[in-house]
Amino acid sequence: MSIDVVRMRFAAVAAKVETTPGTDAIAGTPATSDWIAADCEVEFDPVTVENPELTGTLDKAPAIVGGLRPRIRLRVPLRGSGTAGTAPEWGKLLRCCTYQETITATAVGAPTAAAAGTTNTLTLATPFAATAQLYRGMPLLLTGDRTLTTGITDYTAGRVATLGETMATAGSVSTLAQIPINVLYGPTSDEAVYKTATIYFFADGLRWRFTGAVGNWSLELSTGGIGFLVFDLRAQFLDKTAIAIPTGWNTAIRPTPPRFVGGRCQLNGGLARARRLMIDAGVSVILPDNPEAAEGYDPAIPAERDSRGSIDPLMSTTTSVAIFNAFRLGTPMPLMAVVGSAAGNRFIVMAPAAKATGLRPGARDGLGQMDIGFQLDGADSDLFLAQF
Repeated sequence: MSIDVVRMRFAAVAAKVETTPGTDAIAGTPATSDWIAADCEVEFDPVTVENPELTGTLDKAPAIVGGLRPRIRLRVPLRGSGTAGTAPEWGKLLRCCTYQETITATAVGAPTAAAAGTTNTLTLATPFAATAQLYRGMPLLLTGDRTLTTGITDYTAGRVATLGETMATAGSVSTLAQIPINVLYGPTSDEAVYKTATIYFFADGLRWRFTGAVGNWSLELSTGGIGFLVFDLRAQFLDKTAIAIPTGWNTAIRPTPPRFVGGRCQLNGGLARARRLMIDAGVSVILPDNPEAAEGYDPAIPAERDSRGSIDPLMSTTTSVAIFNAFRLGTPMPLMAVVGSAAGNRFIVMAPAAKATGLRPGARDGLGQMDIGFQLDGADSDLFLAQF
């Protein structure tokens, strides 16, 4: 039987970073590395012009469709490449959301004994470099007198690393530290660093092509479940063609996304028994007008970044007072979450300075909880995501 309807389960999406913004980087057939395991939604968001023509009746003349301004929404499981130091397949999309990619291909530290420490800092020794903020946002593995996976929210030229939590006991020369091989994504305002992407969307015999994709990303972590990344991109529309999905698009073997269990969730240096953590990078983009362009505008460019989020920790007699006081006084709090345990498929998300902008006491399953909304602070340093 011949089937000419489009079955949306028979769909796939590919993306590739562009060398020249707005120029198709895939150029026909996606390579194996271009495919992304994601759900894809497309909205064309056309310019519509009211038609003032009189019809001689009560009926208005239909509006006229102008230039198309596509929105592409990709939802991706928080899944690693499976190899430490190899970027995840969705990393290219983060690079199109005003984030830069930094690969640390060799672990730093043997592990190496700290020179000194407190409950929330460690003074590291050679081979750790004496370069301010070189390791900010990266994971830190502690062994020796403790076994702990944590992260670095601040790093000074004096090799003092501030941690994303308050440890039970102060670090010392018996504490061994190592930064593992990792791929770090951090914010940048340098237009020479962040990128645009070409997106191909295939659906059961059809193909849509988009170029110059730039946009925003957000992260949702649910305790007991897995994490999801959502990319909301603006792009230029090239064409829609009847063409089959190329062979080989589904041959990649991908690791299972890690569950948000047995990990870390720390707010203001203490345990946050949260059901859900939401973070939105808050990147706004504009479409520059250009009447000589195919749809009347040039590739999208970022205009502003306003990172925000929410978390819902259970109330605690140990930590809730300090969190409320930080909210009341406008004191920034470190926020850190660690997901997964296998190298190449584990992640750390780090917000060095989360300022609570709202706090609402409530109840969850008969226990007290706090619904906390926050805004992230720090110029080109407010939010980091690393695979390690």
